[in-house]
This record gives sequence, structure tokens and C-alpha cells, in this order.
Amino acid sequence: MIELKEVTKTFKIKLTNKIWFNKYSTIKAIDNLSLNLKKGQIFSLLGPNGAGKTTLLKLVSGLLKPTSGSIIINNSTIEENKQNIGLMLGNSMLYHRLTGHNNLKFFAKLYQVKNYQERIKELANFFNLTKWLNNYVETYSNGMMSKLALARAIIHDPEILLLDEPTLGLDPIASNYVRNKIKELNKTTILTTHYLEEAKKLATRIAILDNGRIIEVKPQDMNKYFTKNV
Repeated sequence: MIELKEVTKTFKIKLTNKIWFNKYSTIKAIDNLSLNLKKGQIFSLLGPNGAGKTTLLKLVSGLLKPTSGSIIINNSTIEENKQNIGLMLGNSMLYHRLTGHNNLKFFAKLYQVKNYQERIKELANFFNLTKWLNNYVETYSNGMMSKLALARAIIHDPEILLLDEPTLGLDPIASNYVRNKIKELNKTTILTTHYLEEAKKLATRIAILDNGRIIEVKPQDMNKYFTKNV
């Protein structure tokens, strides 16, 4: 369903701040990475800050284009599948000074969701947000924001979910709630996390991003790998 073929992503970083003859350094965030993900799999990606996890999600979502290599979704391009992709980058894609309802309404209209009011009610009930749906987002707790961000990501019922640390900063109860809901969604998912136990509980496949390359690891070997390498 998702196939990455020898994908590389580089960024140029300015080293000086001069009018003439600026010096640049090239950083390779993703290095010749190949990956195949089948329908219904939850692929959990771990790694330290700066390892390129978020960059990888942005590449698969189409927010960034690879420097080289190709990304194929459902045997076609990302552009032809944007309606089939739901992206959650923490809570950064929620708008303050809007209610939870209006956040969902905005994205529902953006994706041309039919009967969007019914869809909003359905998701509010699913994530236990009905009582707070007409409150401004800035009054929400971290857990409520994460639930709303996940609801926003699936407002158009996509086949594919790309989730960047969906439980970061949540208390254990809220984290467990969000994890359970992710599993209930039963969608093809790429999920980044810093939490080893989260990867074990959620994922059908687990890998570590190391120097821009994926190292796939069996769940039973994760503790050993983390002790030595991360």
C-alpha cells in the first residue's frame, strides 16, 4: 500500500550570515531509505530527536518532496492519494481562537466531507469530546487536544494515518486512551514515538531510524537494541 524506493532527503543549512559568499552545509535527513507497508499494518518508528522521523512523515504525506527516490501509494502518486492520507503532527495543526467543533468543520469542508455535521458528532462521541466541542481549543487539556488533533486527522476517513508522537506529554490515562483509539481505527498507520512500550503495544512492525536509515527490529529485541544504540 505504501512503498518507498531509495528515498533520500537533504537540506541545506546556512553556516554564515554574510552578504557575499555564504557557506552552506548539506544535511542528509533521510538516506536511501526503502520501505514497504501493507494495508492494515501499524508501523512504529523510533529514534532520537533529529533522527528524521518527522521528515519521513512529511515526505509520505506530500508536505515535502524527496531529493531523490520515489514514494508510491496504492500504485500511484502521493498527489493522487492526498484524500486517502490523514496527518497528525502533534497539536500543531489545531487553530486556537476556534472551538473544537469549528476546527473539525474547517477541515471537513477542506476535504469536502459530505454530511460533515454527522461526521463531527460521530468523532466527538468516539473520542469523548462531545461536552467540550463548543469550547475554544486553548481551554482544552493536553489530552483533549491530542484527541481533537486525531479526530481532525481522520475527519475525511482516510485509509492511511501518519501520526507524529500522538501521546507526547500526555498522562498515562490519556496516553492509554489515545493508543486504544488508534488501534480501534484499524487503518494503515506510520507512527513515530519516543516510547518503547507504546511501540510494542501498538505496532505490527517496529523500526528505528538511525542516520536516516531504517533498521527493523523484532519487539523482543527492542530493549537490547535501545540499551546499546539509542
